[in-house]
Amino acid sequence: MAMLQRLAQLSRRSASLASSPFAASYAARSMSTKMTPAAAIKAMEGLQSKLDDAMQKMMQEKGDAFSKNEFYKMVDETPELKEALSKYRELDMDVEWSWARIRSMKAGPLTAPPVTVTVTGAAGAIGYALLFRIASGEMFGPSQPVNLKLLDLPAAQPALKGVMMELNDCAFPLLKSMTAADDPMKGFAGCDYAVLVGAKPRSKGMERADLMKANAEIFSVQGKALNAVAPKAKVTVVGNPANTNALIASANAPDMNPDQFTAMTRLDQTRAEHQIAEKAGVTVEEVDRVVIWGNHSASQYPDISHATIQGKWAKEVVTDEAWLKNEFIPTVAKRGAEIIGARGASSAASAANAAVAHVRDWFLGSDGRWVSMAVPAVGDFGMGTGIFYSVPVVCYPGGVYKRVGGVSIDPASAEMMEKSRLELVEERNAVAHLLPK
Repeated sequence: MAMLQRLAQLSRRSASLASSPFAASYAARSMSTKMTPAAAIKAMEGLQSKLDDAMQKMMQEKGDAFSKNEFYKMVDETPELKEALSKYRELDMDVEWSWARIRSMKAGPLTAPPVTVTVTGAAGAIGYALLFRIASGEMFGPSQPVNLKLLDLPAAQPALKGVMMELNDCAFPLLKSMTAADDPMKGFAGCDYAVLVGAKPRSKGMERADLMKANAEIFSVQGKALNAVAPKAKVTVVGNPANTNALIASANAPDMNPDQFTAMTRLDQTRAEHQIAEKAGVTVEEVDRVVIWGNHSASQYPDISHATIQGKWAKEVVTDEAWLKNEFIPTVAKRGAEIIGARGASSAASAANAAVAHVRDWFLGSDGRWVSMAVPAVGDFGMGTGIFYSVPVVCYPGGVYKRVGGVSIDPASAEMMEKSRLELVEERNAVAHLLPK
């Protein structure tokens, strides 16, 4: 991978450094650079800090107009930064490892106060895939301690006990405490972030209206509990129908800002990014600004009208309109059903991965990148209000996101977006009698 492209991924990639092959590789690196391990880490920290400062400065100057490609170009044209990148590459040449892992190896105690995160449906397949990644530092960062609060139904408590045993057996340094609960008031108490995974699945023969009603009852209870015991929490809804479940939870939390609630469409975004990368013959990190509009359902609109591939407008690279219409959009929209058909179970690991990425960017910032989140509609893009609609946002450290403005919408896109909006309105109307007046 080109080093300039790799730079943008340093804080996001992971590699196992605990094994003896790493130790051997690190020793080789230390010998080749004539540095002790501590000195090499210190040197890399200084170089990364210089590059980070330059990126942050450009982000502040450019605002929403910030582009990774502009940053790469600026580094290439600035001798001091180009030299810093060259030295970093020299230090990093012997083994692939992430900057996040370098920081996690620094000596001394982890002094940041723990982030308390509640995961609902914690004993389920997605919860199981998610919890170990939170505890390892992938969601909140490699130097951020966490307290885990695991919420699930009474019948799931024995299985949850087994999950907790496994988490303890991993001896994660960042995991400072862990509790289980079957009462939302206890499970959400004092949490900073909540990931609402648990939801009632649609069973065979169940009418959609019945599914909506069942989930309305679940998420109304959770919204009320969050309002009572965690009014400052940032909430990500994963359980489907995610957009409308987020609406229900938010409507039942009158003391919380609706912007504290989001629904996850990140899995749709990563699915779309892979499809585009494969079609263009590039790596996924060379694809940027793919947008998911609307509902996390088959009506969603995966949009590449503003995307770039290796810095070029995506539609100049992928020119096969028939493929985009007849293969790309249906594949992304119906991927979940395709996976169920192939493995006999729904997406779990990929959904957990998307939840990690969604919350991580919300907590740490998205480095100027556009990411898709379903957020409260505020009337932009003709979507009206009273629904949660997926739009492109840019996230900033500390749990702040900003909707991307000034995005032009062509007639074909507007038609697809309206279709998804109408579905969300229909979902809202189906549970209107269960929403607080």
